[in-house]
Amino acid sequence: MYTNIQIHPLASSTQEKRFLLSCNGRYYEAGLPVVELLEELQQKPDTDAAVAAYVGKKAGRYTPEQVMQAIKKFIDPITTAPKAKKRTFLYEKELFPAAAVDRFSDAFSFLFHKAFMVTLFAVMLVLDVWFFLHTDELLVFNNTVNIYTVTGLLVFVVLSSLFHELGHAAACKHFGLRHGGIGFGLYLNFPVLYTDVTEVWKLGRKQRLVVNIAGVYFQSICLTGLLVAFFCTGNDILRYLILIMNFGFVMTLNPFFKFDGYWIMSDLLGVPNLRSRSKELLAYVYKRIRRRPVDKVPYLLQIRTAEKWGLLVYSLVVNVFMAFYFFYVIPSFLYRFASSFPAEVEELVLYLSNSLTPPFALLRNIGMQLMFLALLGYFFTKLFLSLKRRYGKRS
Repeated sequence: MYTNIQIHPLASSTQEKRFLLSCNGRYYEAGLPVVELLEELQQKPDTDAAVAAYVGKKAGRYTPEQVMQAIKKFIDPITTAPKAKKRTFLYEKELFPAAAVDRFSDAFSFLFHKAFMVTLFAVMLVLDVWFFLHTDELLVFNNTVNIYTVTGLLVFVVLSSLFHELGHAAACKHFGLRHGGIGFGLYLNFPVLYTDVTEVWKLGRKQRLVVNIAGVYFQSICLTGLLVAFFCTGNDILRYLILIMNFGFVMTLNPFFKFDGYWIMSDLLGVPNLRSRSKELLAYVYKRIRRRPVDKVPYLLQIRTAEKWGLLVYSLVVNVFMAFYFFYVIPSFLYRFASSFPAEVEELVLYLSNSLTPPFALLRNIGMQLMFLALLGYFFTKLFLSLKRRYGKRS
């Protein structure tokens, strides 16, 4: 059963060599001692022979009993873990299976040549900067914005996001990896599309960066076309589309939520599981201050100097940002909702009772607030149930 575990080198910023173990679609990070023990288990005819060989190889530094305990703790759980993948999102549903995405990712994989990517990003950046500096009434939304316009913009957002995900899939194919399907998920209170690109951990850090930025790269192709068309026509709808795509870039490249920016930061620092490693540091500092026993050295103290400072700064900033989001942004929304929503509903009732068509702005405000509130409610419900399952079992 140990031969079912595949061993790959893991590109990270740790001072010691790390490895990626894969089995049944799951991936694990491991150090050299565990990998050496696993190789003995794969090569020897039985467990006793593997243990004896490993003890001899380590010149008696470990007893057979200690090695058996290590097997049960670190290796056996990998072989017995179910194939079912652990959920990444609060809710997720595959929309397009990998087989359906293959024909598109195969067709677009040729776009990832370095010279072409750099040239396109440079052209897009120049045009985009020119757009923001020289467009009159950049953020003015006139009365032509109606329900049909908004519906068209929403359709564009969905199609653009889908093309974004095809970019990640095509980048995987460019590097000779398989990708999973494209699906819909709910991350915190954000609805998102996602692509399963778990196999990218087999790649080097620079190659993983290309896969992570591939979605924005594909959308940049669309954005370049929109910018050229806008400069030629000055059409307001094109201006709205360009603003929407730029806002999407800001959200996607945010390194604090688990969007593309998070994974880009993870590869720049060479730190897998970046979010948990940033919390791990705070727990370590808290235990040292309280003089409590520390059972594990934090990842920060295992990596090289340059990345160590990067992880330290990221850990501080991301935890401040998440505290700001959960303890200021969300309470502020709830306060504004409680103070303004009843008046807006009353205004809507007045329009309807007098057989008048409500203004689109009023319907938009009510609809967006209700959607955001529903997403928050779903998030906190799932969080409560998760905490109940975790701590209910302990009690």
